Amino acid sequence: MKSQKHLGFTLIELLVIIAIIGILIALMLPAVQAAREAARRMQCNNNLKQIALAMHHYSDSNKHVFPVGAKGVNYCTWNHFLLPFLEQNARYEMLSFEAGPKYNDSGTTSAGKQFDNAAPFTDDMGKLHCYLCPSDASTTWIDGGKTYNKLNYIVCGGATALYPTNAKGWEGTGPQTAAKHWWIDDYTSVDGNAKHQGACFGVIRGGPDDYEANPPVLRNYDLATGGNIALADITDGLSNTLLVSESLQGFNNDARGLTFRGGSTFFTAYTAPNSSIPDITDIAVATCEDIPYANLPCIQGSSVVEPIRLTARSRHYGGVNAALADGSVQFFSNNIDINNWRNLSSTKSGKPVSL
Repeated sequence: MKSQKHLGFTLIELLVIIAIIGILIALMLPAVQAAREAARRMQCNNNLKQIALAMHHYSDSNKHVFPVGAKGVNYCTWNHFLLPFLEQNARYEMLSFEAGPKYNDSGTTSAGKQFDNAAPFTDDMGKLHCYLCPSDASTTWIDGGKTYNKLNYIVCGGATALYPTNAKGWEGTGPQTAAKHWWIDDYTSVDGNAKHQGACFGVIRGGPDDYEANPPVLRNYDLATGGNIALADITDGLSNTLLVSESLQGFNNDARGLTFRGGSTFFTAYTAPNSSIPDITDIAVATCEDIPYANLPCIQGSSVVEPIRLTARSRHYGGVNAALADGSVQFFSNNIDINNWRNLSSTKSGKPVSL
């Protein structure tokens, strides 16, 4: 009598097949994740390219100068000025740029119309994706009952640090007279000595000798300029000068990511990209949360002597994306020579740089 053949797999065969499928999936996951990160990094590159081009469109419309980095500490930074050049006209129409020593964020009424410089960055208005790197987590900040979306791009403030988080800073009163230059000239700290040699972005606040001047004037290191930084002032060459880089959003009430406020809108090249050396945040603008494992080391600025010093940071492996003043975008390694990085951040170092 012939034996009957059984159709199907045995239990052992099924287990072997499942094991093989599991191994293949495990081998595929890193490749899928790498592909996703490559796509996110490309989007981040595109955002930086958009911002750099918007800077140049602004320049073309404003006597060949870049927008100011920040006007005081409140809601008036380059983020605001670029909105119409990033197809965000509805948000731009909510703003008022009337002269005043503090450039307050809200409550301005002109010709019967109410303006609110904080509103374009609230959660109610939706996310500004052109200011967000998709590789980073999306976090928020709550202030005065309103929720704000934190952002990811900060402009270059040179090779040293921003002076200071003390009473002579944004408000214009107090003992720290060296604040009149805003950027520290010769700065020595944990990573050696650096000299400020110009920057693409400065601060508007106070007059040359009067910190309460109204309207304010430019407060970049070179007081003689008297206005925003012109393309002609970048004597090192546009292709050799950092314009804007990535940063990371701090958690909870951490000030990092509040790029639409004066104290958090700049990075300096005193430390290399993604440095383990802590950032120093402005004591007057929220707080900082020291989380080194998340690439977010920081200390709170002292009310007397500490400067504001933020580092270019990203979630990309090995470095950060940054736009140069000519509009190009480059990837800069964490291991870049620190003097080269500082020279790239300067507008008039007079020294050769390597990309």
